[in-house]
Formats: sequence, C-alpha cells, structure tokens
Amino acid sequence: MRLFSLSRRKSQSDPVKNAEVSLGAQDPGGDTKGREQIGAYEDDDFTLVMPGAFPSSPPLSPRLAPLEREESVPVSAFQGMDIDVAEAPELPTELGLHLHPRRPAKFASVSASVPKRTRLLSTPRTPIRRPTAQDDTAIDDPWNRKASLFEKLPFGKPVSAVQLFSPKPRPIPANRVASIYATEWEQRAREKEGLEDEPGRAARIVPQGPAVRQLSWDWLNQIQRAMKAPPSIPVAKSLSGDALYQRDIATCVSHLSWLNDEIINSYLGILVHYLRLSTGNLDDRPLFHAFNTFFFSTLRDKGYQAVRRWANRAKIGGEGLLDVDTIFIPVHGGAHWTLLVVRPMERTIEYFDSLGSRGASQVRKIKEWLRGELGTKYDEDEWTVLKSFSSMQDNGSDCGVFLLTNAKAIALGIEPTAFGAQDTLLLRRKIVAEIMNGGLHGEFSPIDRAGQLLL
Repeated sequence: MRLFSLSRRKSQSDPVKNAEVSLGAQDPGGDTKGREQIGAYEDDDFTLVMPGAFPSSPPLSPRLAPLEREESVPVSAFQGMDIDVAEAPELPTELGLHLHPRRPAKFASVSASVPKRTRLLSTPRTPIRRPTAQDDTAIDDPWNRKASLFEKLPFGKPVSAVQLFSPKPRPIPANRVASIYATEWEQRAREKEGLEDEPGRAARIVPQGPAVRQLSWDWLNQIQRAMKAPPSIPVAKSLSGDALYQRDIATCVSHLSWLNDEIINSYLGILVHYLRLSTGNLDDRPLFHAFNTFFFSTLRDKGYQAVRRWANRAKIGGEGLLDVDTIFIPVHGGAHWTLLVVRPMERTIEYFDSLGSRGASQVRKIKEWLRGELGTKYDEDEWTVLKSFSSMQDNGSDCGVFLLTNAKAIALGIEPTAFGAQDTLLLRRKIVAEIMNGGLHGEFSPIDRAGQLLL
C-alpha cells in the first residue's frame, strides 16, 4: 500500500535557465515563452501528504514580478568613485580623524552639485592631520638636545647639578636658617663687639655650658596629667587670679603651636613678680611692669588716646614713669610675637625679634606713647634705641617662646643669645611648669646649687 502519492511531474528544463527567462528577458518574443513556462507550473500539482515534507529543490516562485535590471556600471568607473563621507557618523571624540575626515565648508557647494556614486577622485578632500615633529628643545633630558639649539633655551646652556663634595664639610650651625642670614649675622657680630661699652646698656652674662636647666621627671608627669584634665577644670592660675585650662597650656606644650594671650600674660606677670621680690619693691609704686598683649595693638590701631589711662591704672603714669626700672611690652604683629623693653630710668628702648627685624615702626609707636605720658618732660634726644640681638627661631611657630624667654633672660641679666632654637621644646615645658608652680621659686629658682644663673 502506498503511504503517499507522488504528484505528477512534467519533465522540466534547467531551473537556472527558466529563472533567467522569468526574471525578465528584454526581448518581446521571450514573453510568450515565459508565460507558457509559468502556466506549466500552475498546472503542476504539488501535493504533500505528510506535513513538513518539502521538495528537494523548491521551484522558483512564479508570482513575483520580474525585477528591473540595474544599469550596468563599467568596472573602470568604480575605480574612480569616492566614498561619500558627508553622512559618516561622527565619533564622540576627536580620535580617528584620519578615518572620518570632515569636509571643509568651502567645498560644501561643490560636493552638493556632484551626484552621489559618481564623484571622482579629483574632488578636493580634507588633508589628513598628521602629528608634527617634536622640537628638540622640548625633550626633558638636556643632554639629548642638539648643541645648536642651546641658545634657544630660556636660561642658557644646561649646567649639571652634580658637584663634587668637599672632603672637609663645614659644620652645620645650630640654627638651621643661619645660611639665609649669614651676611646680616656677620655684620651684627661686628656690631656686637663694641656694644659692651655702649652707654646705658645693662651688663648681661652668658652661662658656662647649657643656659637652660633641665626639667625634673616629677614636673613632666604633672604636665602630662594636666594635659589629660577635663576641659572645664582649671589646671593653673595666674598671679592675677585668672584660671588657665588645658586648652591654654596645650598651646605651649604642643610642639609647633602658637602661644595664646593667656600664657604670655601669665608668664610676664611671673617675671615682674620675681623682679619685685628680688629687689624688695613691695610698695605701691612698682619699679617693674608688663603690659598685656592688647596694649601695643590698641596703641598702634587707635593711637595714644585709647591707652592714655593704662599707665595710671598700673601706677606708673605721668612724670612718675621716669622712676620705673623696666617695662615689658609684648608686640603681636598678626602672625608673629616680638618684645619691646623700655627702661625709663636709663632712657633706653630695646626691641627683640627672633626673625631679625629692627622694629623701626614699633619703636616710633613707643616714642609716641612716651611723649604722651611725659608731656613736657619728654626729650627725644635723651632716649637711646639700643642695638639688641635675639636668638633666631628656625620655624614659624616658636616666636612666642622666644618672646617669653628673652624677657626672662633680661630679667635675670642673661644675654638673650645664650639659648637657641634647639632649646625650644624644653622651654615650652618649663614655661608651663613655672606657671603651674606660681613663680620662679623652689625648684625653678634661677640660681642653681653651684651658684650659677640659668634660664
């Protein structure tokens, strides 16, 4: 029994030849033959009994309209055709410009008139951008530059930074900024040789060996406990009764911190108290006084009238000012502390700056204050501005330490240059310890057991 019946199939010619006929031969006589071929296929019955069964070679569809044959383009024309780049997609960056060159605006009208697929290579095109040659002067290594280009360099011929070392190096000074001020220091050293005989200058000593006494372990532990104290509990008290807290002493104990006004005012009060006790000046007319940190800034910014009562409150105003031995005046210049020392009895003015300034403007302001206080008793010719020297700081934070240590050295009769920048860490702790101690007594007495005077 047959499972399926094969359809009747006429013998047909080559399908490729039939396709050429059905796709539209140009000759009119061929149309009749094509129609006959199409009709033959229509009469043919393709019946598949089993679903999904297809003939081994599907026939050409007879219902498609014949396509129009495109105009033939000679092969030589393709060789002269150019790709239309006007519609090329733009890249998100400027990379690959040589792959998609953009047409210049001046050729836009010419390109529009030329039909597509027929423009020849004679149409102007944008030249491909190529990297320029690098100039020899832009090379980092100077030894690879040409000798003829040395004159083009902004700083002349390259010189090697490698130098031979000295077999006998010079010793490094204690003050690391000495090389910056070497010329000025040499001049000051020559000036200092003849200062001992200068009239009005007080005699000051230079201790043998280290000028700063060491601090005991007991006081180091006390300072450490004070640094851990709660913020609301006072850790010390000034002689005037002002409470000092952990945040105040931290400005002095912490390395590279700026001393605040409370520390400076408290320590200057201790020095004045020591001078009055050591000289027996316990009456109402003090021979020593220290203005607070706001005195000079008020005088500088607002003039004498703003501070004319300050001396009277301290009982040193008016003509009685000439009976005072020493007045310490801290000067704050915005980001730097310096010290003015006025000796009315000796008619001298000294200015100490750990950065080396002479303080001409500060001295003029103090003379303005003296003129206002003394009135007719002021004679500028009687007053001498002494050339004074301070040790130099080697950073931008220890100026307050130098101010207080210079004042202490002057109070004790020690040369202010006896200590240096290498002592600042010890001096910071000693300043706090002496404030907590309440003065220069007991362990902090300036005279040691051997009878030597130390800071």
